[in-house]
Amino acid sequence: MELEVSHLKNPIIPSRGVCDPHIHLFDGRAYLYASHDFSRDNTLWRMQDWQIWSSANLVEWKLESTLRPEDLYMGPSEQCWAVDAATKNGTYFLYFSDGNQRTGVATSHSPGGPFIDALGKPLLDGTLTTTTEYDPAVFIDSDGSAHILFGGPSWAYGEGAGYFMAELGDDMISIKGEAKRIEVGHDADDKASLHKHNGTYYLTWASFYATSKNLYGPYTFRGNFGASPDHGSFFSMNNQDFNAFTIFDPHFVHRASGITYIHYRDNGEIVTDGLIVEMGVGQYDAQWNKIEAEWFMSAHNCSKKENPRLGFDVSNIKDGSYLYYPKVRNIPKNALIHFYASPIVDTTIEIHSQSVDGPLLGTCLLEPGFLAWKGYRSFSTRLNNCGGEEDVYLVFRGEGESLVNLDWFSFAKE
Repeated sequence: MELEVSHLKNPIIPSRGVCDPHIHLFDGRAYLYASHDFSRDNTLWRMQDWQIWSSANLVEWKLESTLRPEDLYMGPSEQCWAVDAATKNGTYFLYFSDGNQRTGVATSHSPGGPFIDALGKPLLDGTLTTTTEYDPAVFIDSDGSAHILFGGPSWAYGEGAGYFMAELGDDMISIKGEAKRIEVGHDADDKASLHKHNGTYYLTWASFYATSKNLYGPYTFRGNFGASPDHGSFFSMNNQDFNAFTIFDPHFVHRASGITYIHYRDNGEIVTDGLIVEMGVGQYDAQWNKIEAEWFMSAHNCSKKENPRLGFDVSNIKDGSYLYYPKVRNIPKNALIHFYASPIVDTTIEIHSQSVDGPLLGTCLLEPGFLAWKGYRSFSTRLNNCGGEEDVYLVFRGEGESLVNLDWFSFAKE
């Protein structure tokens, strides 16, 4: 029997112990590779399997398969710790923690599994380095090379512990060369993750992060962007950037997974939004004071950019660009919609429902003006034949290479 879950706020799959999320986009669909806390009655971590879920919209989730340690070299275990996944040449690879000591690898011809043991023994057997070789994160660089990051902190495991990384062989189930210690300038924690943005490598653990221009570091500690005190990962989908993170549900040995949008300042800092950390992505409420433009679920021919108030705009908007905000709830009947924006040239925003060429709910003309702080002003129009819940598309019309910088929008009865 297939299990499907839809949520109205974070966590995305509540009350089921689906945690330590690593999300990857395969064939246009998001796949969540997760650990699984066994029970809310746990007093210590009991993790008896791993689960793979998938979603087309990050709101509705389907359980694809369950991987059990008794089907691997491990045998029955309650130490099915964190996982990650990757693909190469049509094969999907699942890297799994054998407790807090070793790492194995399983393969499948489908991103959702089922997965089978690739080696019949650990890929990382605990003897390659001076650290515990668990909590893997796999990173594929722009040159196609694949690397596996693993390890735990010295405060937990003593002298010699820390993060290490090694290049994976072309077969993705062997190690090429030596594992190297990664310096991060911080005590760090377990379950690190790696991603790359604008040529900079981001090494993250919980909501802490460090950056480097070199994959193998050294990394410079940058701070904490505040989404979670526990494991997480980063991914991009439909021109939006996301952080998947762990939520205590209700406590730290029974956890769940949440998703939030993330944004990058011009100096490389990661920023998220407290409201979205709480409420989740892919759905909105017209009763909120405002909906930030950068909270889109899909964007075409435009981009996010830091604005003069240290917030973010959607910029580089051209004729035909659009933004998509699904499941906007509680829109008043025939509501007013307000835009706060800095138009560069005369710009018309068409507000459509259902699709970019779906029913037209209204249009709003944005004109450059002089009585505005750095060009930012409010513009309003009334919507017709709408109310309740709508999938909202904002379609931009105008002449020029860059039409407008859009900061936020909101709804009102009057």
